[in-house]
Amino acid sequence: MEKLTKTARVLDVLAKILFIFCIVAICMLIAANIFMAVAVSLPIDDLPKGLSMVFNLDDSDFVVFENGQFMVTKQQFAIYVLSVSITEAIAVVILMIGAKLVRRILSPMKEGRPFEEGISDIIKKFGHFVLAATVICPFIQYLLSTVFIAIGAEPEPLPISISGEGIFAAIVIYLISYIFRYGEELQKQADETL
Repeated sequence: MEKLTKTARVLDVLAKILFIFCIVAICMLIAANIFMAVAVSLPIDDLPKGLSMVFNLDDSDFVVFENGQFMVTKQQFAIYVLSVSITEAIAVVILMIGAKLVRRILSPMKEGRPFEEGISDIIKKFGHFVLAATVICPFIQYLLSTVFIAIGAEPEPLPISISGEGIFAAIVIYLISYIFRYGEELQKQADETL
């Protein structure tokens, strides 16, 4: 039991670090968007002549500035930055929710009570979360590639591919929740006999 509590504490610290990292990432994303908004609002004549900015999308490049000249319209650039920012924000929020759920699962385990009542429901919610993230993320990528096609940054839409590993992980998490539910019932019976 001591090994379980130590492992739970270590995993809890890692989940907490991930949560803090996500908060820092959101702050950096906001700062980057402010920088991009300022860059777009500058008159073209004020841009340095040697400035070049290229965004890499999978296998294609989205050239924004080249030698101090805008290669796209400011509206296209704003749509690009906004859509990428929304996608990244969604990914960070998904990570934050996952880290929070993991910390809720580990909370009773840190105190040596892995089969506390209600833990199986939290594990099942984590399974729902993993399944939803596995299905939602490819659709967000598809919508993003559609936006990029509309502004001329990408030639064709990315295919939607749902991860089989994510679905398998969700099934395993569901099975683990049933094991924990059985453990909760055994713990309840043991507590009643005392």
